[in-house]
Amino acid sequence: MSARHKLNAAYLNGSLTIAGIIGGIFESYVVFGITFAVLMIGNIQGGDIRLNPRRTRRK
Repeated sequence: MSARHKLNAAYLNGSLTIAGIIGGIFESYVVFGITFAVLMIGNIQGGDIRLNPRRTRRK
């Protein structure tokens, strides 16, 4: 498993954990789902989760 896959898994697990805690506080699966979706979109848009490998220029 590459470092990129490990980092993506760590961010996924972190998002699941945070969404689970918030969903548990409100005792709602809907809040869990919305929180998880918002966290994942934020991680993808922020570049923390990389869906495609970076292209590097070779000289």
